[in-house]
Amino acid sequence: GATEGGSTFVTHTNDCVECDSRFIYIPAKDWPEGSQKAITKLYHAFPREANTGRSSAYEVGENPEMAGQVSSAALGYIPQVSHTFAYYEGSYPYMNEHGLAFGESTASSTLWVPEPDGGSSHYSVNYTVAPGEPLLGLTNLMQVALERCITARCAIQLMGDMATKYGWYGEDPACGETLTITDGAETWVFNIANADGSKNGTFPGPLAGSGFRAAWAAQRLPEGHVAVSPNTFTIRQLKVNDTENFMYADGIFEAAVTAGLWDGKGALDFAMVWGPDPLTNTYDPTVRPIPRYSSMRSWRIYSRVAPSLGLKPVVNPLDLPFSVPVDRPITRRDLFDLTRDHYEGTEFDMRVGVLAGPFGNPNRYEGGDGVHQHGGEFPRAISIPRTSTSTVIESLPQHRREAVASPAVAWLATDSPASSVYVPFYASAPQTEMGPYQRGNLFKFTRDSAWWAFNFVANFMNINFQAISEQVLPTVQELQDEVDRQTAEAETSGDPLVLLETQMRLQSWVVDQWWDLADKLVVMFSDGFKNGCTGQPLAHERDLQKCQVALHLGYPKQWLDMIGYDYNIHPHYVRPGGVMKMTDPGFNISTPPRAPWTSIPTQQASEPVATSFGAGRDPLSAAYAVAMVAVAAVAFMAGRASRGARDAVGDHFQRM
Repeated sequence: GATEGGSTFVTHTNDCVECDSRFIYIPAKDWPEGSQKAITKLYHAFPREANTGRSSAYEVGENPEMAGQVSSAALGYIPQVSHTFAYYEGSYPYMNEHGLAFGESTASSTLWVPEPDGGSSHYSVNYTVAPGEPLLGLTNLMQVALERCITARCAIQLMGDMATKYGWYGEDPACGETLTITDGAETWVFNIANADGSKNGTFPGPLAGSGFRAAWAAQRLPEGHVAVSPNTFTIRQLKVNDTENFMYADGIFEAAVTAGLWDGKGALDFAMVWGPDPLTNTYDPTVRPIPRYSSMRSWRIYSRVAPSLGLKPVVNPLDLPFSVPVDRPITRRDLFDLTRDHYEGTEFDMRVGVLAGPFGNPNRYEGGDGVHQHGGEFPRAISIPRTSTSTVIESLPQHRREAVASPAVAWLATDSPASSVYVPFYASAPQTEMGPYQRGNLFKFTRDSAWWAFNFVANFMNINFQAISEQVLPTVQELQDEVDRQTAEAETSGDPLVLLETQMRLQSWVVDQWWDLADKLVVMFSDGFKNGCTGQPLAHERDLQKCQVALHLGYPKQWLDMIGYDYNIHPHYVRPGGVMKMTDPGFNISTPPRAPWTSIPTQQASEPVATSFGAGRDPLSAAYAVAMVAVAAVAFMAGRASRGARDAVGDHFQRM
């Protein structure tokens, strides 16, 4: 198998600048005959819903943080089943009590319709979906699947059937969706596109009245493989008679012809028929397409899990395989570290170059007027500052479930994964008590919130990323080691109550340790200096080597060389500003006629400058792999769409 221990995994970096980061337990429930399930609108910002009766965390009268919030309004209703399963959710539903688990990644859809109520961003808008309008968003489909299904195949079929019956809409204009789904035995990739609308978003579209309301397909990952979904559809040719490895909507071939999207010849390429061409598609008509926003992340993950394949960077994400076999069995720690990647050690290493600043900062500001006016592109890292939460969900094989007393565990890191610690939430452990991962929002700073602890440190690192990383990155690994030790011990108990007590204790302990680290960093790094002493050192200790005060950090020589630092006291410039032709020697590509802007002159690539990150294990330098299991696969979800505040240029960055 591809993983140590035989688990299947799905991951998700919820790259959403404004999302409600709380991780909430939704209890199982029995329903009277004739009950109806209210369908509420997707809303990512805090609070994502209110007074829905699903969890005390969302109730105005039970959670002080919810004081004064207005109730969620129902867009419509569907019949409820007699019993719904328990599950954990963040901005998306993630894992139910049976070990069925999701990862999510927003893509683009050829046909689309605006959201219900004309795209109003708030869940409280009193709007009822009219007959023929799509009722269900992705979150609604995921909730229903976790409430009613145990297997991945059940979830796929149910979501597809519901989308066909009630209609499905994307979260953003021209939006499609990708899910990875695992149940401990199989792992699938699920792509879904709108079919109610048209290419320009008008409703109804060319398929109106046909009964075909959602185009969807699913492909099973082969044993020992990893797949990446980097904000684009990845399922290609549908194999009609291969029911072991493919599922798809009834009528999908006929609908593609009727809509004028396919000529009916050869195999139907789902990604190219129901999704737009990555080389010509853009979220903003004023900027060029950015296909490398997707292809770079796929290449990076595949190059780390299967270096023997020798895959090269490409522009078009569809030039990469749907999945690849891993070179060696890997662990969940490998997966944790993979989510922390900034292309370290490659020619695209984001710690080096002018944009990294003097202190090797891999974080980049996205969008803004400058990028719009100038043009250009930098790599889209896997770990980015606007990540709300990152999940690595481990669905256990059958032979381990009874011993561990849980079918699955969701590992959650809040804020940017590069400087965060993953903590456990066991599927069998009903965490209804409010803890640091159930509190907090981005509108009010508080020390009882996990998100604020990790967000504070991540932002503080931007002062001097290289120097502060020497304190933060080893601490990440030290705390992760202790979390692993305590969870391994708890799993030998075979008792869900022990798992619950352990996860709650570890969650609080990790957040307490992180605030202690934050306080230490504030004292240690100040005014461009480093203080070797923290706490309350005695006067005679201040002369010791270990207690040096006001150490000069200064600018590194390599950066001064880069900018031409000398005795000229005028401002220094690397090169004159202005629109430059896109040149990038790191790619071997052809230039399709439909995308002439991808033409790249041939020249010798320069070697990246080595950057030292100090003592301690650097989790970002080794060739870690993404894991797959013996009977299924691990899927890696690289990003999601964000319903955030837009600026004139940065919307396509903010929302993915």
